Amino acid sequence: MIGRGAVVLVAAGVLALVLASCGSPFPGRTLGQQVHSWATMTGLATSLSTLHTDARRIAALEARHDPTGLRTDCDVIVDDALSANQNLPSPDPTLTAVLSAAYASASAAGRHCLMGAGGDQALVTRSNAELAAAASGYVKAQARLDALGATGPASS
Repeated sequence: MIGRGAVVLVAAGVLALVLASCGSPFPGRTLGQQVHSWATMTGLATSLSTLHTDARRIAALEARHDPTGLRTDCDVIVDDALSANQNLPSPDPTLTAVLSAAYASASAAGRHCLMGAGGDQALVTRSNAELAAAASGYVKAQARLDALGATGPASS
């Protein structure tokens, strides 16, 4: 006769086997393949390109001393960073942490840029430092993708 404890252990073992066979929701046998699938499905390359473009526009508007355009683009980068962040987590916790930090820096940069658009140089300086931190994060994310072998047309 099998005791209740043994039945529970067998049931738990079957459940663990079923869950393990489910794996990642992203196709691929390796972590790199799963990350590549995730990057493709979420449009990671487009998100990063958009954030780079947002930062370049902000720099150009700052150089032209265009506070109205600057306010608009500062708000845009916040929206774009928050939108990109909604695609997290990735299948790789390290990549997720790098991207999360980069997106947080981009969002903070946009908020400080918006508040400083009227001429507060300290906020503009802070925003520029955060934009640089975000850009550094994008480079780290690309390096992580490369290290995982997850780069390709959709994730580079």
